[in-house]
Amino acid sequence: MANISYNNNPQHYKRLIEKINDEINFSGYLLNSGFKLLKKSAGSMEFIQNDDRIVVLTSRQPATYFNRNDSNDKGRFFKFIRQRSANFYEAVKDGLSAINRDYEYQEVLPEKPKSTSRSIEENYNIVALENPSYLVKERAINLETLNSNAFKGRVFNAYHFRDTGGRIPNIAFPKYDLNNKRVNYIIYNKPYKDKDTGEEKKFRLVLNKKDAFLFHSNFPKNGIHRIILGESGIDLLSFHELNGKEGDFYISLGGNIYQEKINFLSQLVAPIIEKNNVELVSAFDNDKAGHEYDVLVFTKMINQYAKDKYVECSFKNGIVELRIHYNQKAIAELGLDSKKIGEALTISPVLSKSIRQTMFSDKLMYEFNLQDLMKLNYKSFQNTNGLKLFMLAVNETFLPFRTDVLKSHSNDWNQDLMDSKKKVSIKK
Repeated sequence: MANISYNNNPQHYKRLIEKINDEINFSGYLLNSGFKLLKKSAGSMEFIQNDDRIVVLTSRQPATYFNRNDSNDKGRFFKFIRQRSANFYEAVKDGLSAINRDYEYQEVLPEKPKSTSRSIEENYNIVALENPSYLVKERAINLETLNSNAFKGRVFNAYHFRDTGGRIPNIAFPKYDLNNKRVNYIIYNKPYKDKDTGEEKKFRLVLNKKDAFLFHSNFPKNGIHRIILGESGIDLLSFHELNGKEGDFYISLGGNIYQEKINFLSQLVAPIIEKNNVELVSAFDNDKAGHEYDVLVFTKMINQYAKDKYVECSFKNGIVELRIHYNQKAIAELGLDSKKIGEALTISPVLSKSIRQTMFSDKLMYEFNLQDLMKLNYKSFQNTNGLKLFMLAVNETFLPFRTDVLKSHSNDWNQDLMDSKKKVSIKK
């Protein structure tokens, strides 16, 4: 897309912008980007993050917004991301990525007086998986995958309490606590039409506010060899069917990763990493957010396992800044670490030039444009880009266990699975 100039084909970009504005779940995007919901009415929702007070007029189609603290920050969704992207083309890419993501969130408002109405959790009956039609027919997942050692007994059906005949078999992925006890569920099904607007909307529902807990597979009986991190449970099922191995342990972090969830992840994997010779594999979606998740998760792991070193990362206008701080005990290692990472990056002169390294007396700092590193593909390595090479160099320097970054060829692993079955069908 970046090869097509706006001046050469403005209609192409106008169609893309219209698609982005029409299909985006604006409120879901904001909530999953760290905004907090302040107010909600029949026709609008108000969010806050730092100095931004964003009001989304949901009664309009497409939805529009304005920023109470910036009179020039207003318009439709594409205007919102254009204001916060490095350039026009990155804004288009971010917008297309945003409309293809599943937003797992809850609209958390200040508490109101208790009502006698049923809670969302009480509205659904969770039962053993007997009707996997949504996963099999809509998501192309084999029954053998659902009955595999990894996932047998981990996926459930959920029926609305009014559905006494079991006509609508939703799929429920449990979230587990550290004792392997089910404490929450994410419910999936086919898209539905909104009664008020007639729009088709994705069906995703979290049953309670215990969001930081995670869905994961069964623990392998003969030991864990790889820990596979992905976004949705459907992605993990798809990855297993495409690339699964004996000894794989799967963990879903959902489509929204924040500090509390990463902290829970570190608690979950700590006893596994300490007792086993394992590889930690980041297999998040092949989009901008998925690559940001790679950085966030490995940053947390380095902070947990690298002695006398601490990493901070930030994302702003498409630029990633990684700051690696050294305590006094580790200062002597700073130069050696810098050299090791630098040598690993010499595999590609373009990659070396794309990452700015600065060495201070007590820290290393790396700065790069995330999209630029994502674009650097290396045919000599299977489906590898610049960010993967950089993160693996950093991980090898600071982590005491093996790591890998695996990306789908399409946007996510389920799309890869469906594409692979279409190819088989065409050959037949």
